[in-house]
Amino acid sequence: MVYFIEMNLQKTARQILNWIRHGGEDLAFSLVTLYLIFNAHEDGIWAVVWTKRTNKIITGSIDDKLKVWNGDSLSLLQTLEGHQLGVVSVDVNPTGTVLVAASTSLDSQIRLWDLLGTASSRTIDAGPVEAWTVCFSPDGRHIAAGSHSGCVNIWNVETGERAAAPLNDLNTNKGKFIMNVAYSPSGNAIAAGAENGNIYIFDATTGKMVHSLPGHSMAIRSMVFSPDSSTLITASDDKRINIYDV
Repeated sequence: MVYFIEMNLQKTARQILNWIRHGGEDLAFSLVTLYLIFNAHEDGIWAVVWTKRTNKIITGSIDDKLKVWNGDSLSLLQTLEGHQLGVVSVDVNPTGTVLVAASTSLDSQIRLWDLLGTASSRTIDAGPVEAWTVCFSPDGRHIAAGSHSGCVNIWNVETGERAAAPLNDLNTNKGKFIMNVAYSPSGNAIAAGAENGNIYIFDATTGKMVHSLPGHSMAIRSMVFSPDSSTLITASDDKRINIYDV
């Protein structure tokens, strides 16, 4: 079952920030429309993304499938198959002449799907648990993914090869599962959130760690930069939402 809520996203983002800054009380959203799809997948849905350039919604499930939905009618447009151990994460390239979705799975593969053509896929063999949550760079040329070993791996989208040495602060995060990654909209920074609550900011050009961010005590589940790349919002199993000036 999938709910799709249609709202004024810019207004809602401001509401969330104000809500957090004022103690998290008495927030009411004005929802315009609520859509409901029963049995959207045959198993749990772990990932969803709304394309930035076309009005499509992509969902990824433990049933090994990705599904592409029309953002207006919510009709099913495509079913993408190829993964063998569930779909953990999905993202869509923000730029370029081709609309590409990247998905990760416990089958150790990253798949790149052509969403404007035949829905064919290319496969990157990431290695065992070397690709968890996947994220495109703002220019669409690279994808980043956290790993079980505590590294952030970067791949070139066109060639499928590793674009750089893995990003990692070996002194503080060796062996700590990187559960979430996020590129800043400027493309200058990559944030990585670990299972122990640590957050690391890397320079996307040099690969060096710029600084670490304290404040969480449990696994980081989600992260997003503000549009101007100056702020990072994080969510954790410790029931906290933190806002950092980066």
